[in-house]
Amino acid sequence: MTLSLGLLRSGLLNRRINQPANQVLRLHLAFSSASPSPSDPSAAAAGPQTTIREGKVEIFLDESNSVFYNKTQVNNRDISIAVLRSFILKRHEEYAARSRKGPGDTTLSAQAKYKEPKVLEALAASGLRAIRYAVEVDGIGEVTAVDNNEAAVEACKKNIQHNGSLASSKVVPHHADARVYMLTHPKEFDVVDLDPYGSPAAFLDSAVQCVADGGILMCSATDMAVLAGGNAEVCFSKYGSYPLRGKHCHEMALRILLACIESHAIRHKRYIVPIISVHMDFYIRVFLG
Repeated sequence: MTLSLGLLRSGLLNRRINQPANQVLRLHLAFSSASPSPSDPSAAAAGPQTTIREGKVEIFLDESNSVFYNKTQVNNRDISIAVLRSFILKRHEEYAARSRKGPGDTTLSAQAKYKEPKVLEALAASGLRAIRYAVEVDGIGEVTAVDNNEAAVEACKKNIQHNGSLASSKVVPHHADARVYMLTHPKEFDVVDLDPYGSPAAFLDSAVQCVADGGILMCSATDMAVLAGGNAEVCFSKYGSYPLRGKHCHEMALRILLACIESHAIRHKRYIVPIISVHMDFYIRVFLG
């Protein structure tokens, strides 16, 4: 696994005219381990469907395979949960620092009430990731789970209900095209999570517009054959870069993805700050401010 750590700026994805000082992100990489089934008694009821347990969440296995579930990306979801926990902790610290300015400070930032961060999972599938965020991350706000597959949305609703009142109160499923949904909700979500099957290139322009000032973008790419130099022409058409084959190919893949995301952000007068960049197994994942 290749792991690159960066600095977190509290003005994540802000306009450059409002850049605060760099802050070091303290990661609590306490990966979630397998836990007992959800506490809701109704969730423990026996049923004909096979269930899958991951972390503190249990979902139904779609035996027809019409709803995608990737069991090899458990570490991906664990790292994302760790980053979310650290992000929320940092938000609390920043809010506390602003609150200490005292009643004489009439600035909007000092008077604004703390709001729990809103999360968008743009490609929800079974809803496992969104439900884990809601159940396992303390202090998280509403988690919106979007998918363009009607069967996936129905499966997501069933899994939300299966995981009890906490998941039901925080996770909101939507049947929509993720690109259109993000474009019609500019700067609305504090956290945007992109974990597509293959390349995320088609979603990047709308994703960088959807993230609120001070938020983070989490993005995966599984088309490693393209990013690592297997097909330079396809890589250029998707990411705007020509890859070179070599021992450095995995780090190069990370840099290509980062450069592509930055090119989309700059078009909208925004910028990115890499927090963590990971190559693991057959995919790469980046966490950006």
